[in-house]
Amino acid sequence: MNFWLIVNGKGVGNPELREAVDRIRNEGVNLSVRVTWESGDIARFLEEAGDQNLDRIIVAGGDGTLHEATNALMGIESSRRPALGIIPMGTANDFATATGIPNPPLDALSLAVHGTPRAIDVARINDLYFLNMASGGFGAKVTSDTPPALKKLLGGGAYSLVGIMQAWRFEPFRCHLQTRDGNYERDLIVLAIGNGRQAGGGQELTPRALLNDGLLDVLTVESFSLSRIGNAIHELRELPTDGELVRYHQLTSMDFQSETPLPINLDGEFHEFTQATIKVCPGALSIILPDECRLMYEGKPADRHGRGR
Repeated sequence: MNFWLIVNGKGVGNPELREAVDRIRNEGVNLSVRVTWESGDIARFLEEAGDQNLDRIIVAGGDGTLHEATNALMGIESSRRPALGIIPMGTANDFATATGIPNPPLDALSLAVHGTPRAIDVARINDLYFLNMASGGFGAKVTSDTPPALKKLLGGGAYSLVGIMQAWRFEPFRCHLQTRDGNYERDLIVLAIGNGRQAGGGQELTPRALLNDGLLDVLTVESFSLSRIGNAIHELRELPTDGELVRYHQLTSMDFQSETPLPINLDGEFHEFTQATIKVCPGALSIILPDECRLMYEGKPADRHGRGR
């Protein structure tokens, strides 16, 4: 079997990655390396991989690199779409961390080469796809405003630091949501739509999410005064579907409209929307994950929607 490793240009000089590639090649694995230089390279490489009928490609980078790879893969006809392996090399690596993909490049590359592909869902917001999380409002603003130098220095902790600095001056956004559980309009400080569970350097926003259940988990948190912080904490622990401040839904689709452009972070990439339709694409991608991945549902497919999580 032939493998392509697509490396984000920022990490090409990583000595651990170079050593990992040498070690895997010494095992007799036919591994070719492609390096990104500019926007669009990942899509071009993946299209070439599809044309060559490669069964598996491996991407080395952070959540933003995975976001680009996901959108490129979804643009390839499903019959030609290769399976995806991941080597986490970003700041937060939220998807890799939550799914248990090992951080050392040799361990991650070994898993990507020797592991078994598993079908997972992909989420779609308008014409964009995301693999892990769409986080709107405060979290998205924090991520977009965190300077790259600070992220490099502090890693995921940089998001917490910037969040503390901004919390006191964040303006909630007026948002109208349409879901199967009803329509409602609220002043929100958090809107999180999870295929995976965490964003922002390790914050679990949708803790009940699974990658192969055919559902998206949606968390909303309404703006509240300091006097109600106890109520908010309680509801964040319970995650009710009809809380006063916090609501948690599991859906196959939803719509939202915002009076002003809503900042949304898609797998590490910043966007703004005033309206969006969000849908789940069940089993759209094959990805190599650890056997004991806690984000994979292992029961019968027919039980996924009625298991009462």
